[in-house]
Amino acid sequence: MNIFLIRHGKAEPASQGKKDIDRELTEEGISIIKRSVGFWKNGIISFDFIVTSPFKRAVQTAEIIAELMNYKNDLIKDSALSPGSSTRSVIQLAEALNADNIAFVGHQPDMSYHISSLVCNSQLNLKFSPVSIAKVSFNGKPKPGKGILEFLLPPL
Repeated sequence: MNIFLIRHGKAEPASQGKKDIDRELTEEGISIIKRSVGFWKNGIISFDFIVTSPFKRAVQTAEIIAELMNYKNDLIKDSALSPGSSTRSVIQLAEALNADNIAFVGHQPDMSYHISSLVCNSQLNLKFSPVSIAKVSFNGKPKPGKGILEFLLPPL
């Protein structure tokens, strides 16, 4: 099983007039997602499932990825990927979906924590900018500390 962890694109700044869940991508953020996904397509054939945080910026990121990757299924919105998500939740979602290639679109610092928890028993010091993608592979079902970090790509 391959788990792809993706941080949402650059979003508008937090403000008192808008709830965090409603913050949208910026035009620059959208442009970077499109450029980056164009590059990803050189090495990633497709995703069996795309699971996203229900926060607007994550959903928008997932929608752009789905469109550009010719994704055929419905996006799965799951509050288990909201800010503060646990790696256990990611593993449970992956096990329930039981597919070869699953993309999870979420937030920082969660994505860095998930990578660390999936590949080792200590905290890695990772730079995970907006629209970064990491591929963690497993021989069989995902288990904490048993994954192999195959790549971690910054945005283009």
